[in-house]
Amino acid sequence: MQTDSLHRDLAPLFQPDAVVVVGASNDRNKWGYSTFKSLLDHFEGELHPVNLHAPEILGRKAYSRVIDVPGAVDLAVIVIPPEGVAGVMEDCVSKGVRAAVIITAGFAEVGPKGKALQDEVVRVARKGGIRLVGPNCMGMWSAARNLTAFMFPMRITDGPLALISQGGNIGGALVADATARGVGFRHYVSCGCTADIQIEDYIEYMGEDETVKVIMVYIEGLGDGNRFVRKVSRVTRKKPVVALKPGKTDAAARAISSHSGALSGQDALYEAAFRRAGVLRVDSSTELLDVAIGLLTQPLPAGRRVVITTPGGSYGVMCAEACALRGLEVIPLPERAMAAFNAMFPERWSHGNPVDPAGDRDFVQYLKAPEIVLQCPEVDALIFMGFGTFSGISSVFAGGKGGPGLRRWVGRLADRKEMAGAMLEALDSGDPDGIRKVIRPVVEWIFAQMMPGRAKGTEDFMDSVTEALTDPQMLKSSLYDHLKAFFRAVVTGDDSGLEAVRLFDLMDPVPGAIVRRLTKKYQKPVITTTFTEGNTRLSEAGHFPYPNSDRASNVLAKLLEYREYLDGAGVRV
Repeated sequence: MQTDSLHRDLAPLFQPDAVVVVGASNDRNKWGYSTFKSLLDHFEGELHPVNLHAPEILGRKAYSRVIDVPGAVDLAVIVIPPEGVAGVMEDCVSKGVRAAVIITAGFAEVGPKGKALQDEVVRVARKGGIRLVGPNCMGMWSAARNLTAFMFPMRITDGPLALISQGGNIGGALVADATARGVGFRHYVSCGCTADIQIEDYIEYMGEDETVKVIMVYIEGLGDGNRFVRKVSRVTRKKPVVALKPGKTDAAARAISSHSGALSGQDALYEAAFRRAGVLRVDSSTELLDVAIGLLTQPLPAGRRVVITTPGGSYGVMCAEACALRGLEVIPLPERAMAAFNAMFPERWSHGNPVDPAGDRDFVQYLKAPEIVLQCPEVDALIFMGFGTFSGISSVFAGGKGGPGLRRWVGRLADRKEMAGAMLEALDSGDPDGIRKVIRPVVEWIFAQMMPGRAKGTEDFMDSVTEALTDPQMLKSSLYDHLKAFFRAVVTGDDSGLEAVRLFDLMDPVPGAIVRRLTKKYQKPVITTTFTEGNTRLSEAGHFPYPNSDRASNVLAKLLEYREYLDGAGVRV
């Protein structure tokens, strides 16, 4: 099969056992230094520097030419001036190298002379069956080998995303933003001029990788639109592809030509190609990552009927308009939900959608409202305004190092080391039932600190939170490390250990766990927002709050767009 052939061709690129860096350098001012250092620090395989003059690079024996390197070589990373690349490629052919990443610039993007150099490099590579990334790129990452073949060190972790970018700076920024939010990549390729491997080839390869859940693409131009549609449409029936494609203006089209040498083409043609291929098009790098994370963490909506819950009327107004502008329906509140909220909230509540408790201070009721909404068959999705902020609000209750509330709890437990020991034993055992018994009193205590005297009559809610916190993903979170440290300090009487565990550490994953439980239980999107830009992040629980209603409603609209594409393609989800 064609896919099997592509997998064999690209395996040396994504899963190399031996790599050479041509142009590796001891000079910190050269890209050959940072490229080799990046691989030296992380790559899990054989690594050899190639340099015409230096006998040793960063403590590793250097070789004058690729053909001098002992043993087989799968991948060559090339960081030398463009005039010398074709000659190096001849050596790679002689050596039997199977793939190359050409970081060097100065090829098709600079004009006819550079294009001629590029064509010669491709001609030589194809003579030896070598597949090429680039030229004029920033390198690539593959989690399978911890392959950080970057022209400068970049923090990146394994995860469910894949990224292909014709722009190195855009790609690097997306990696940095995703990493800051707690999301990793299985593959990242800065593909540059795409002289050999085309964007649709990367998408096809990553589409077959079951560890990749969403594919992100930054595209400046395509070589063959029909080929792109044919290959990518087979992928989008299985997993989403989200694309950022500039070029809607003449200014952008000119910039694309000088940057990557790509022909941007008429924007309407790209729009049509993306629709045919099932690609979700976005308009900014922020939106690209927003939508990708939404697709990772949320189920697809069955329809466009939305309910909004909000801690304040102005947030609800803004969200309602943002939804309507994107074709989402802010529906009248179902009767069963209306009746429940009349019983829960003060008389002054909004009595409609958006659901605004109008300043009610009962935090538990506020957290119970989403489940009431999601139980209604008339509702396809929920936008929960402001909820994401609660992942950081516990710092207020902590009140400084350790937090006075936490110290009060420590005081009560200090004379009950036997109970603390039993809790520690349950946590160390990994038994979910035992852990559930341990977590329940912790949950009750946390909410008691936040709402003194208000926990009565909330047993069902405490059960729901306990269930959320004992989800298999949550059992691996830092929450349990903090709890173990806390109970261990109680047992040993270690005051410094008690001071080190804060209420913030215990509370932080709770909101994400609650949302994760709701989305799993009802299979409906629960999109949340924060109050401020700075709180935007993905928690360990797999929950990502967006900073405002505009971005939240846009993500929901894109989830619906993908659902409608799959329905039209006859794909069952």
